[in-house]
Amino acid sequence: MTTKAERVLVIGVVAEVNRQVVEGLKALGFSAVGTIEVSTAATDFHARDFDLIAMGGGVDPATRRRLRETFEEQSKDVLLLNAFAPVAVQQIAWALRGSRDGGQYASAFSVEDRGEKLEARVTTRRDCRLHLDVYRTRGTNQWDVVRVAEASVTAGAHGFEIDKELTRDGLMLVLTLNEEEHHHHRLAPHP
Repeated sequence: MTTKAERVLVIGVVAEVNRQVVEGLKALGFSAVGTIEVSTAATDFHARDFDLIAMGGGVDPATRRRLRETFEEQSKDVLLLNAFAPVAVQQIAWALRGSRDGGQYASAFSVEDRGEKLEARVTTRRDCRLHLDVYRTRGTNQWDVVRVAEASVTAGAHGFEIDKELTRDGLMLVLTLNEEEHHHHRLAPHP
């Protein structure tokens, strides 16, 4: 029997990637559906029917804002998540589990341009192990991953300098905490 906390909508732009994420969620026991009809997602689906709505990295910023506003008007209870395909299943599972047990490792994640370097800033709520990876695309849902930082940290604010050369041609910088919580920062602009 499906419980309320298992209902997920995945909105993306690439059919095969969307299917893979939906199937991955179903394998974990979630009731998941997906759509690549980004422009009509807010009329084709209603937020009250879901506990979490994930929007993939390919959804452009203006559409993402419009969908977010519409879904928030439809339901104040729905969780809205910006997802990134290589870690989307884990992101969604963690967001739902975290919403139930109140636990997140990071309270903030940001990236600032410092000339020849980027500075990734993360504030953690408790001790954890983290790593930062640059994802470069090699085609549809195929990735080269370069680890640019790794550390065990205590609760508090932490900064990591990253040589820009390591992020060249990168699509996304992904922060992973204790191999279960993921945050991301887009490195390349939307096409």
